[in-house]
Formats: sequence, structure tokens, C-alpha cells
Amino acid sequence: MGKLHYLTALLLIILLAVVSGWVFESIEEKPVLTKEKIRHDPDYFLKNFTATTMDVTGKPAYQVKANYLEHYPDDDSMHLTKPFFLFYKDNQKSWTAQANAAQILNNSEIIHLKGEVVLNNVLNSSKNNEVMLLTAEQLTIEPERNIAHTESKIKLNKGTSYIQALGMRVDMDKNKIEFLSNTRSHYVLPAE
Repeated sequence: MGKLHYLTALLLIILLAVVSGWVFESIEEKPVLTKEKIRHDPDYFLKNFTATTMDVTGKPAYQVKANYLEHYPDDDSMHLTKPFFLFYKDNQKSWTAQANAAQILNNSEIIHLKGEVVLNNVLNSSKNNEVMLLTAEQLTIEPERNIAHTESKIKLNKGTSYIQALGMRVDMDKNKIEFLSNTRSHYVLPAE
């Protein structure tokens, strides 16, 4: 009878080892995954700040000042209130842009401006002392490509003359503006 108890105990130990091994193996094979959606909450904010973004050569590409900024880690976007952008070309101030709000996306590759957008060619204005202001309700700027574009209504003021259009593209390097459609202009001849 001693051998029967010994064999029964041994079989129970072996069976327990096999079952526990199977349980541990099944736990490792099928981990419990939760598919919790990442929340769109800011991880930091800045108030009344100035920041400068450099290009690949280490020269300033653009500077931004704003009343408020929130950064969202889930999509790496930034939302700004009352932003003012100053863009550089060859270490010289070239264009400024301001709006009621902005959103910066794709690792600062895209800047969406909204609400009372004003774009100004500083370099051209300082050469001939005539300020040229382009206004729109929204504008997208791609700083790495140095272009700006919109499909909204725009108005370009230069002195007392102006051009209105629906949509436009700006090559900020070449100081070239292309109006897309419904272009109307009002030109005032200079007094002699």
C-alpha cells in the first residue's frame, strides 16, 4: 500500500506540473490587451512666449510669438492663440503672418492660420516703403517649402490699390503671388 500511495502522489504531482505549465503557457501566449483610445488632452502649455525654429543649416527659419500654446501628444499638434510668425530668408526678415488662432501639425511642417489672417511681405515693403498686406479668413503655410496657400477669399492691399480673389498661392522665396479665381482689382494712379 505504501507503493500505491507513493505512485498516486507522484502522478498527482506530475499532473499538477503539466496543468500549471499549460496555464502559464496559455497566459504568455494570450496576453490581455486593452484597446483604450488615447485621449486628446494637452501635455503642456505655454503663455506669452517666443520660440525660434531653425532650418537644417542652423539659421532661423521662423519665429513665433503667441499668447497661448497647447501641445497634444497623441497627434503631436500644437494649438496657438493670437500667434505672430516672422519668417526668415537668408537670415533676413522676409514675411510675417498673424491670426486669431493657429494649429501646427506634422512636426512643424504645416501651419494652419484661422481668423483675421494677415500676411505681410516685410522684405518687399522695406525696399519700396509701401506696405503690402494680404488678408484672409484662413491660410496654410508650409515653412520648409516656403509657400502659403488658401482657397478662401483674400484681399491684397497696397496703398490705396487692392486686389480681391478667391484663393491664392504665395511662393515666399520668389515673392510671387498667384490668384486662383474670381480676381478683381482696383488700382489708383499715383498723383503727378
